[in-house]
Amino acid sequence: MSKKIDTSTLGYLGTDYQLRLIKCFIEEPQFFTSIASIVDQNMFTDEHFRRLVGLIKDRYNSTSTVPTYFDLETLIRTKITDAIAVEQNLAMLDKIRLTAFDAIDLIKDEAGKFFKQQNLSKALNKAQDIIKKGNSSDYYVIEDIIRKALETNTKQDMGFRLFDDIDNDLRDDYRQTISTGCEELDKALYGGLGKGELGLIISPLGTGKTSVSTGFAAAAATTFTEANNWMGYKVLHFFFEDEEVSIRRKYYGYMLDIDACTLSDPDIKPMALKRLKEDSEIKDALKRNIISNRLVSGEVTASQIKTLIKKYIAFGFSPDLVIVDYFECLKPEKSEDNLGTDEWTKEGITMRKLESICNEMNLALWVPVQGTKSSIGVDTVTLQHAGGSVKKTQIGHLILTLAQTDEQKVNGRLNLTIGKLRAAKVGRTKFNNVKFNNGTCKFDMSDMDSFDDAVTDNTTSAAVQNIAKNVKKEYQKKY
Repeated sequence: MSKKIDTSTLGYLGTDYQLRLIKCFIEEPQFFTSIASIVDQNMFTDEHFRRLVGLIKDRYNSTSTVPTYFDLETLIRTKITDAIAVEQNLAMLDKIRLTAFDAIDLIKDEAGKFFKQQNLSKALNKAQDIIKKGNSSDYYVIEDIIRKALETNTKQDMGFRLFDDIDNDLRDDYRQTISTGCEELDKALYGGLGKGELGLIISPLGTGKTSVSTGFAAAAATTFTEANNWMGYKVLHFFFEDEEVSIRRKYYGYMLDIDACTLSDPDIKPMALKRLKEDSEIKDALKRNIISNRLVSGEVTASQIKTLIKKYIAFGFSPDLVIVDYFECLKPEKSEDNLGTDEWTKEGITMRKLESICNEMNLALWVPVQGTKSSIGVDTVTLQHAGGSVKKTQIGHLILTLAQTDEQKVNGRLNLTIGKLRAAKVGRTKFNNVKFNNGTCKFDMSDMDSFDDAVTDNTTSAAVQNIAKNVKKEYQKKY
């Protein structure tokens, strides 16, 4: 009969357990290799345990091999200078060697709990330090610290093999895209913005970022597909600078296809009121599927946005799409390890945090980005017009840019460019002189000047060519 582990000393996972875990490291090198990335010598309570685990980690990091007992004995004699410490560590190594190698599966199974316990203890100490400093703006860092501790997992993702699930890989909705509401744009985007993807809208001041993102939100809520059980997509719309009534009116304008600015005109208001109060599928979808929340500019971080989303999910509203209007209104994200990072670094951290929201919660996220002064009045806004950290455009999966010359501004037109589409790897694609109504939040591409491939290296991808040809053919049929 094998000897049972003394659960009283396990303590949840005290010295008896930790000794046996180190034995597993040495005698089951594949096990250590699978969890090496999360092993930290400081997790172990005994100083001799810490020393041995440190030696194992150092050898593994330098040679990609797990040291044997003989290797560790040699390392102890060569790396430790204090004679008494050498004898103590050799004695501990010998104790580990002579310990019965039983309950191995239990030791391995409990490893996840051990690492999670130790990381959580460390996280709580960090949280306590933050609380002691008394800076409430750092409190939202605590959630991430504790979440990361609780997410510790010994079941490491070892990747995938090709051809294991071909039918699933080639399904039509492999990206789970959400429509923009503009058929021509959706075609160029191969369906729209996919779940798990971060979409950026770069444009100068006053070009329509808010209206475009509001239109995308309304379109998602009123897109009825088998994927959303013919009910439309759930949308969380966070905004900072507009008044609540202005956002509501934009949605009314979208629903009625009437410029929001004219809804209070005496000739229009009675009809608008009547239609807004009547039951309709679109009204029901907008009311059911969209929650808008005005936040204080400069006071909310991306981490806090994540917390808010979780609260909505907890209350039964699980969004498919999130709008954060706009990036520069977010309070810069701070690194938990370095609270004094420069602004460009903070921008990268913030954008990466927004990306993590998409990945972890499997939702699509649109975030408008303010263009630089040099983007005002130009014919084409490029990725360089985002300004600040290059990380912003590097992290985004899909990037649209809006450009508007002075003449176009007068005529309610703009140039829409797909600056980046990671899912398809097409070049820059440009819709020229497109009608856009800020009051209805809708694009009208029926009489745009042209549809161009504007790849910077002067090569035209077949995908873009086909899209352009098909769009132009449809226009010729219609008009």
